[in-house]
Amino acid sequence: MEPVAGLHGEQSYAGSTWTARLRIDPALLEREAEQAQLKQAMAEIGEGQPAVVVVTGRPGFGHNALLRWAGRLAEKRSVRVLRATGSLTERDLRNGAVIQLLSQLGPEAEGPLRVLRGPPEPDGLPGLRELLHTVRRRPTLVTVEDAQWLDPDSRRWLQALVRRMSAGVPLALLVGRTGVDRHGPDWLAGTSAAGRLTRHLLVPGLSPRAVATLAGTIFGAPCDEAFAAAAAEASYGSPAILHAALHGLADAGQRPTAADVPQLRTVMTSIIGDRCARALRGLTDESIAVLRALAVAGDLLDFTRICHLAGVRTAHESRLRSALQTAGFTVPDGPFERIHLPVARARVLEDTPVAERAGLYARAARLVYRSGAADEDVARLLLHAPPIGEPWAVQTLYGSFGAAARRSEFARAATWLNRALEEPQRPEQRARIGLDLASAEAVAAPVASDRRLAAVVKSPGDGETWSHLRVRALDMGLARGDDSWGRCVAAEALETAQGRERDDLIALYWYAVRCRPEVRDVPAPGVPALPEHPLAPAQAGIRAGQLATLGQHRERAAELARRALEAGSSVPVMPRLVAVRALWFTDAAAEAEGHLDALVAELRRGHSRAPLARALVLSADLHLRGGRVDAAQRAIDSAERALPAVAWHPYAAPHLMAVRCVIAMESGRHDEARALTAAPTPPDTETSVHWPLLLFIRARVAADEGRWAEAVELFKESGRWLVRRQWPNPAVLPWRSLAALACLRLGDLKQARRLIDEELTLARRWGAPSAVSLAELCARALDRPGTAASTTVPIGPNHLAHAWALADLTTEEATKGDRVAAARLLTELSDHRVTRTSSRLAARVRSLADRLEPTADPEVSILDREWAVLSPAERQTAELACGGLGNRQIAEQLSVSRRTVELRLSSTYKKLRVASREELRSRYRLMEGT
Repeated sequence: MEPVAGLHGEQSYAGSTWTARLRIDPALLEREAEQAQLKQAMAEIGEGQPAVVVVTGRPGFGHNALLRWAGRLAEKRSVRVLRATGSLTERDLRNGAVIQLLSQLGPEAEGPLRVLRGPPEPDGLPGLRELLHTVRRRPTLVTVEDAQWLDPDSRRWLQALVRRMSAGVPLALLVGRTGVDRHGPDWLAGTSAAGRLTRHLLVPGLSPRAVATLAGTIFGAPCDEAFAAAAAEASYGSPAILHAALHGLADAGQRPTAADVPQLRTVMTSIIGDRCARALRGLTDESIAVLRALAVAGDLLDFTRICHLAGVRTAHESRLRSALQTAGFTVPDGPFERIHLPVARARVLEDTPVAERAGLYARAARLVYRSGAADEDVARLLLHAPPIGEPWAVQTLYGSFGAAARRSEFARAATWLNRALEEPQRPEQRARIGLDLASAEAVAAPVASDRRLAAVVKSPGDGETWSHLRVRALDMGLARGDDSWGRCVAAEALETAQGRERDDLIALYWYAVRCRPEVRDVPAPGVPALPEHPLAPAQAGIRAGQLATLGQHRERAAELARRALEAGSSVPVMPRLVAVRALWFTDAAAEAEGHLDALVAELRRGHSRAPLARALVLSADLHLRGGRVDAAQRAIDSAERALPAVAWHPYAAPHLMAVRCVIAMESGRHDEARALTAAPTPPDTETSVHWPLLLFIRARVAADEGRWAEAVELFKESGRWLVRRQWPNPAVLPWRSLAALACLRLGDLKQARRLIDEELTLARRWGAPSAVSLAELCARALDRPGTAASTTVPIGPNHLAHAWALADLTTEEATKGDRVAAARLLTELSDHRVTRTSSRLAARVRSLADRLEPTADPEVSILDREWAVLSPAERQTAELACGGLGNRQIAEQLSVSRRTVELRLSSTYKKLRVASREELRSRYRLMEGT
């Protein structure tokens, strides 16, 4: 490569720096199109024709290097080359570029040079006539690098030169300038000859392919595709940045491999940042002020408002935009001006004094708020601003919190509320923000959330508002599951509580007590006992739960549960959830689930993460008990979106784990169920109120796998916990029935009978038809006296347990050899709707059908083999259609769209080779034998 003649001062831009030294240009990569245009201009000179070429590129993209390449090409062709360079440090020096050009003409330009260098201001255009005179004798190429820095007199002189370029003048003018638009701002646009003569070239960044070639040359080794792509992206294709970064890495012994990409990004970020800092020193105070405003709010405010934000009101906007674009900081975007590089924006903000930066953010927040921007856009500015002291600031931050919470972006939601707490406001408003912040923190910082809630509970404020806030804070803390925390905080708060607040705190205290593994009827000092017949709705809900778990006074439990639920949102969440569960156990399932749905909707509106998650898990639990596996899956997924599993307290997590496991089992995902039950549990999980449920599910998994001895021990361990806690009601968990069936498999008939007799006694004492019918159905497998033979019809809402008891009874009858009785039971089981929602139960039905098929009564309803080609969803939809339901009714029952129902039926028609719903019904009746 040939060195470029001449020394130049430092050229500082946001994208590149050319330090004063002899410069050797590297090879030009991916510049073939531009070089072809420049060769054409050289050819035109040889033909005696003039040409003007303007080469534009971002700082560091090599537009000046193209001019130097053209100069070397011209010299090889014996064309005279005159070179001039604009300079940031000499932009106020009059006729600087003209003096550079004339200095290369020789003796003919001595007179004009004396005029230009003399003290009086020169008149006219010294040297222009002399230059044109020499050009007619000798073809000439004039190159002007960095034309954006030319002084006004040099620009006028060059414009005059272009106006005089006509046919027969063998002169080419090549102009290199920094910018992003090939057509402007163009100081040649005002010349009459410019449009006819000028070519505009825009230099692009390098592609990853070119970067790989460059890296291979510098490192002397092949370059990884990942490294080349990362380098092109991080440098924005700038050859100057790439050369500096790649040489630096090569000197440090790095290689162009994917493993070195992090180091590459670090080096490039540093290079760009340093060059931005140097470029800032070349801007005027007005330009710097505008650039700082752009760094703060350039994505939200148009350039006119940015100038207003910066306090610049006298300067011409076009001049400011041109200066920032020329320096390589910004790119135009309609009425907006955007900072091109994120690194540049960060460096501009770093360079801004702290107080000035904070003030800019505060003023920008006001401007953006008044312009009607989205809450989160304003909130991002408020995050870096000092307290505003105006109501709109808190309202905006609250709106942003709600938006982030709906997207489950809990960390961001907490950030907005933390900033809201910095604003001046009333203590009760601050406490309300603290509650919402604790809800958001429950996901990522649960310990901090508990501390914040405890602080609200202990707040000394008076009045109904404060009472409500303290009760809500305790309720939220208990929803996360830490009942030990709840007991202590509730007992302390009760020392000063009065009226309705005291009633609610008493209820929440006893809720926390009922969640412990040991009975504690003696309350803490200062805490009254829970009344036998409470009038306060929250206490009524807790008392209903006590009666339901004890299995006593069913009608009174239902009455108390209704009292709690009908009071609505005035009652804390956790007592209402206890009341829902108690009411469901009395067999008022539809009423209980209606109240639960209303509570879930209320919690969704209030962004209460932990209470919502607990309500959704209970909803999934009740859906499962009712045999609605798909609905249970949706509810449990929603629960984990509200509160991810990692954020659940060890005391609450077993409920989530157990429900997840049952859903996996009933959906036929046995491996997943086994993995869930075998997964390690968090510390202290064994003391959770939900621990016996998890043991119960583990026992069911063991029974499914034929590990009967292990299943018996797990069922009994679950039962021991419930007995110790004095929760004997089989409606809570029918552990005795399933343990009895497991004992029967092991041949321990004596223990099986003892367990089933206890179950029957307790179920009859509670009196709920579902509990009694389930116990009697299980007892029939042991031929216990006093059990009716017609209990196979499902009574009450516990359809899943009833269907499985019927399946187990069918299996026992088949094992004992009574195939006719087994076939009759299988008919009833096949008609059970749970067999169409539980894949696991459907598999048991098919297995029993295959087992009984050789001698089964032809009247028995056994699924036809053709029916097995349908997916579970198609089979479920088809059976409902055969039952006379329309598409809309099927969609509502299955919680899917009508379009989904239509697609499932269409697929069913194809698989069964039927053409209409009537034909489908006929096929179904034929298969059912009716």
